Amino acid sequence: MPEQSNHLTPEMVNAIVRDPDSPYYPTRITVFCDRLRCGTEFTGEFMVSEGMTRDERLGVARKHLVDNEGWSHTDEGDDLCPEHAPAPEQPEACGKCKQPLDPADTRFDGHARHRDTPWCRRCVDFCHDTEIADHRCVICQ
Repeated sequence: MPEQSNHLTPEMVNAIVRDPDSPYYPTRITVFCDRLRCGTEFTGEFMVSEGMTRDERLGVARKHLVDNEGWSHTDEGDDLCPEHAPAPEQPEACGKCKQPLDPADTRFDGHARHRDTPWCRRCVDFCHDTEIADHRCVICQ
């Protein structure tokens, strides 16, 4: 089956439709937002095959909606339009500079978390007042 994330050109669709041996064919699928009283729907034509189940065909439409139209699909089976889709998760950020914490940044002054603190290694590295025994800044606490 052709990759569903790739857009099919009109020439590709024509070639598939005109090939009597092709197992693929366009079908119109409509997905409704499952938020109570929303009423938003998306209708599109998707290339599916005869051997696909109803859920597999719906999966083709859902993948397109999630990848290209801003919809989301929950583990409970709900389809949510862009208005009701949850905001994408933001990576955890440093408590001081607000830059995203990057565990892959292994530099001593990089943006990985410093031990079990809420700060990145870069911000902790900026604290140069460690000579004073009673020093307490926002980073050193």
